[in-house]
Amino acid sequence: MRNVRYLTVEDLSIYYSLLLQGIHKKLEVYAWKYQNEHCISKNVLTDILDINNNHHNVIGVFEGSELVGAATLIHDQSYGLTHKAIIENLCANGSDHEEKEQIAELLMEHLFQICREKKIEILLTSLISNNISGKVFFSQLNFETLVLEHHARKYGERYVDEHWLIYNFLENEQE
Repeated sequence: MRNVRYLTVEDLSIYYSLLLQGIHKKLEVYAWKYQNEHCISKNVLTDILDINNNHHNVIGVFEGSELVGAATLIHDQSYGLTHKAIIENLCANGSDHEEKEQIAELLMEHLFQICREKKIEILLTSLISNNISGKVFFSQLNFETLVLEHHARKYGERYVDEHWLIYNFLENEQE
């Protein structure tokens, strides 16, 4: 049975291991920022997982004690920005495509619920431009393409373009 919960500093080692699997393409990544091990700092992850961090919520899906998926919701509390949030590092591990997608959908259900509780109106995410499975996944959830950002990230001498996607709760969840 799968359960979902917030990750904390106590989960640092298993979360770090999951992220490394994503970097080494051993699991499905949907919204992903980490292109290599230089991108991951245990100090930064510790700050993100700290229960006193009001800007980041990291949720994980567990099968028993094994972390099989995770996602980060970034919600800036600054005046004028509280109505929107960003999803990063959504990943899922499973035996086949269907199982991975079920885990990702479970994460998204919980992220949507968190957004509703926080009265978030706009949810954004960005995908590396060649992440076709991620684009398909988010389009099935009614995300729309907002813009293509050229040279969005630079890893060493290599630039990466990103597609920014948007989900508008006010438009998608009218009663």
